[in-house]
Amino acid sequence: MWMSGPSVSSGPPSQRGGAPGSMQSSSLGSPLMDSSHGTSTSTGSGVGRRTADRQLGVQAPDDDEEEFHSPVGEVRSGKRKPKWLQDTLRDATSVAKPKRPVRESRSPERFCSYMAMVTSILDSEPSSYEEAASQQVWREVMQEEYSSIMKNDVWEVVPRPEGKSMVTSRWLYKVKHAADGNIEKFKARFVARGFSQVEGVDYEETFALVARYTSICSIISIAAEMGWKIHQMDVKTAFLNGFIQEEVYIEQPQGFEVHGKESHVCKLKKALYGLKQALRAWYSRIDTYLQGMGFTKIEADPNLYYIVIGEEPLILVLYVDDLVIIGAERLIEHCKRDLAAEFEMKDIGLMHYFLGLEVWQEEGHFFLGQGKYIVDILGRFHMEDCKSMSTPMITNWKKLHASDFELVDPTLYRQLIGFLMYLVNTRPDICFAVNTMSQFMCEPRKVHWVAVKHILRYLQGIVDYGLDYRQWDGVRLAGCTDSD
Repeated sequence: MWMSGPSVSSGPPSQRGGAPGSMQSSSLGSPLMDSSHGTSTSTGSGVGRRTADRQLGVQAPDDDEEEFHSPVGEVRSGKRKPKWLQDTLRDATSVAKPKRPVRESRSPERFCSYMAMVTSILDSEPSSYEEAASQQVWREVMQEEYSSIMKNDVWEVVPRPEGKSMVTSRWLYKVKHAADGNIEKFKARFVARGFSQVEGVDYEETFALVARYTSICSIISIAAEMGWKIHQMDVKTAFLNGFIQEEVYIEQPQGFEVHGKESHVCKLKKALYGLKQALRAWYSRIDTYLQGMGFTKIEADPNLYYIVIGEEPLILVLYVDDLVIIGAERLIEHCKRDLAAEFEMKDIGLMHYFLGLEVWQEEGHFFLGQGKYIVDILGRFHMEDCKSMSTPMITNWKKLHASDFELVDPTLYRQLIGFLMYLVNTRPDICFAVNTMSQFMCEPRKVHWVAVKHILRYLQGIVDYGLDYRQWDGVRLAGCTDSD
């Protein structure tokens, strides 16, 4: 695209076909004056016109007034131009027309719907109890959270003990969204500030296991081959079910202090969200219960359980407070009833959104994608309008010398690598590129940053890609490898 600009004139006036003192019109519609002869010729023309004006009885303008030009460039007055106007016109003639097409530079259009969604989330999530207490929807969910704590008999209110450490607390608020971006529910959580705990006094062991993504993908493959449906359940206030062994005191929840005992504190009987040992306590409780039901743990993954009833298997995967269940429908319904009798459960039904994974289920066919997650990454790093690439990595990577490039922000680089590592679960095509780029997180340079953004450009063109599981000819173990 050519950029518009003034036409260029060069050489003396005689060579341009114009008489001395005549004006040349530019492409902008402004008359241009020759810098070497314009002064003398304009002055002479002006004197002649003054004489004619006197004879006709027309008053000539003052010398300080500017010369007026018509839109077509016709000179209505031969007055001498002021010095500032001469300089301006001289500068205008020095702007040359571009000799080759010039790319238009513009700021990328942001992903409007995504930014609008983020803005609405930030506006609707209170940052303090006082702000939440002024809205009815948040008062209701806080009351629901407090009722759940009382139902589970999490603590008892006692006088503040002397010489004991005190764990502080606060309310947290979150708007949870579904895979399509719509609001799913409002959630309030009363949490302990774990950073105020003292090791050896308020807690000991904190480690707890979670399910592997390979286990989740494996049971999805088995479900597709066997023609089963994948069901999902959620444990409400899961951490409140775990028993703790340490003596822990915590402040009463703001807005729900017991009348007449405002100076008292809560002595915990069970775990509370935010405590360092909360996850370990919950896992110990649910693991004991599942094994009591007859489930057996897989040695390779302690969060993968199975049971065989009447030659029909039932498989359960535990990921913190989310449970994924596959098997015969009658066994699944029986398992759901048993779990609901022991814990406060939410039956989500068929799995459609699990840990950022979008799941589409059909008979003997499952599709796993992370399209929404990719859009979030592109929006976070302002790459939603970028040009897509056909490969996840630049071809001449080994020929580049990283030491020749300047350093970049390591924090931003590590954040992007972390996002991409979570995406590898459903996008094995970027596995090698992400693995290679993750080796430079200590001292990333410009060439590494460009290579990582190349991965984002590749993802931009295939946002809707994912893993496809189909029913074939029976359960079998298969492996794949590169040709080289």
